Amino acid sequence: TYEGGTSIPACGNSGCGVFFSWNAGLKPFVSFVSPTGSGKIGATVQILGQGLTGTTAVSFDGVAGTFTLSSDTYMTAVVPTGAKTGAVTIKTPGGMLTSNTSFRVTPAILSFSPSSGKVGTAVTIKGQSLSQTTKVTFGGKTATFTVNSDTQVTAMVPTGAKTGAIVITTKGGSATSSGVFTVTQ
Repeated sequence: TYEGGTSIPACGNSGCGVFFSWNAGLKPFVSFVSPTGSGKIGATVQILGQGLTGTTAVSFDGVAGTFTLSSDTYMTAVVPTGAKTGAVTIKTPGGMLTSNTSFRVTPAILSFSPSSGKVGTAVTIKGQSLSQTTKVTFGGKTATFTVNSDTQVTAMVPTGAKTGAIVITTKGGSATSSGVFTVTQ
């Protein structure tokens, strides 16, 4: 519905009339402004919808986030620590609204230790949004790994690994280490 102090000409500049109100008959919905529908922990996400007035909660795959409601059709929300790739849900007086697509929480590698080692060395990788890790590579070679928490993964340097970046892949995307892991003999 368009309701405001400024009118929209119905027939351009020909003077046919003016729309003072318009209702597309849309049911409540939630969609992301960004076409990629992704972001890191702490990112502000723009959300379009219908029926957002009175929103009391926003969650990213079940993890509560903070939000700012601007209108019945627009709000922003901050991706919370611990968020996972999945649906964004919004609690409104009319019920729960669920995003039309999954929001992808992109991972980040903040550090790893040790910075060098031979094949079979356990490497602790610290970061954000790591609980949905599906793959870890050292210089392009796939490693075995254990997800310890949303902020830590332990991976074993694989046979054939070469000196290079560590890459973690999750349901939300991939993160590449800024530093290089050196493979020793």
